[in-house]
Amino acid sequence: MKKILFSLFTSFLISSSFAQQDNPECLEKTFKFFTVFEGFYIKDYCKYAEFGSYEFIVDRGARSIRKEGVFREVWFQKKDDNNRKVSGLQILQNHVNAIKAVGGEVVKESDGSVFRTTYNGKELWIYVNANTNSSDLDNYGIISIEVDVMKQEVSAQDIKGSIASQGKIALYGILFDTGKSDIKPESEKAIAIVADYLQENPGVNVYIVGHTDNVGDYLMNQKLSKSRGESVKNYLVSKYKIPVTRLTGDGAGTVCPVTTNDTEEGRKLNRRVEIVKK
Repeated sequence: MKKILFSLFTSFLISSSFAQQDNPECLEKTFKFFTVFEGFYIKDYCKYAEFGSYEFIVDRGARSIRKEGVFREVWFQKKDDNNRKVSGLQILQNHVNAIKAVGGEVVKESDGSVFRTTYNGKELWIYVNANTNSSDLDNYGIISIEVDVMKQEVSAQDIKGSIASQGKIALYGILFDTGKSDIKPESEKAIAIVADYLQENPGVNVYIVGHTDNVGDYLMNQKLSKSRGESVKNYLVSKYKIPVTRLTGDGAGTVCPVTTNDTEEGRKLNRRVEIVKK
């Protein structure tokens, strides 16, 4: 997956003149997911932070979703000796094709295009800033946030934003013992936030969907995941008085992984509960 992601995202070729080579500091700290479009180079402007945030615009109505995690920003400049015209649409289409080829999602497509995918067990949000009205682009920029969803604190507002943009949200704070559907006590905070969202948005009805990794029997995992979804539904009804008519507990078992099941990190990411808007 990693090799495919790199090769597809880097369908562009590196071509730098001696005088205009890529900034080595930017290559080391920022330039992780893309190579340089032919005839461009990484100049001097780049940012990297172990923790940062960014508001991604998710539709033409300017609704946004805030993501936090490893922050990277880099800008690419056209070389002085590059006489070939490159349009903003060409830059954008390369990224659209690459993200789709690795199973990612185009959240918004325009001058400021937003993409979402998974990478090394992390959720990756990408903003590509390329002027699509330009037939001869001088520069373009990329901002990315690498989200460790296992550690991310989720709020009712985060749930609202994710459901508005994607129709669902994956939660990793609702925990169960292996092979069981009884909710562990440390899940209380995550479930309380789901209850807050549902109470603040009384017109929204949801599916509560359990997901498992691929360890064990397929039918067993299917049954277990549904039982877990039902457990969360019943907890919301009994403790938080959410009307049962608004909730449906269900399970997808192993059939909807967000990443590979071949590693422990991937299996952890696939074990989750999703809140899905009906």
